[in-house]
Amino acid sequence: MILIKTNINPFKPTGFTLIEVIISIIFIGIFVTLALTRTQFGLSNIQEQIAIDQITNDIDLAKSMAFAKHDTITIEFSTSQESYSIYSGVDNSRSLITDFPGSSNGVVSLDHSKMRDVDIQTVNFNQLSEIQFLPLGDLKSGGSIVLNSKTITIEPITGKWSVN
Repeated sequence: MILIKTNINPFKPTGFTLIEVIISIIFIGIFVTLALTRTQFGLSNIQEQIAIDQITNDIDLAKSMAFAKHDTITIEFSTSQESYSIYSGVDNSRSLITDFPGSSNGVVSLDHSKMRDVDIQTVNFNQLSEIQFLPLGDLKSGGSIVLNSKTITIEPITGKWSVN
């Protein structure tokens, strides 16, 4: 028979003292607060980057569509609605492209729960709030789109964009 000797006294209570529990709860609270603050800041940056990616991809697609269809493609922004619509045709006879990818009946909205922190602040393309690609894919006039803290600048003719 093997006997194991232990130094545990069955009459001495074990566990944490009240002070140790309170200090542990305070540390956990501090760490949770830091994590939530950083997470919210990180989510805002991620949402802004998703919006930039969506807009720049749609700009590239509109340019390609103008060239492929040999038609004028216009992206018209609405800063009050946090959205933009895509049209085909020249100025006086535009028609909404209702099956544009990522749109709801031709309207791409950034005003929903996933993008609640993204704000289209200004859009300026030669005093207009629209981007227009001519039938060969050339951009009619350059300008910029400001989202929160980032600016998408689009060069005239080439339609090349950059984010600052």
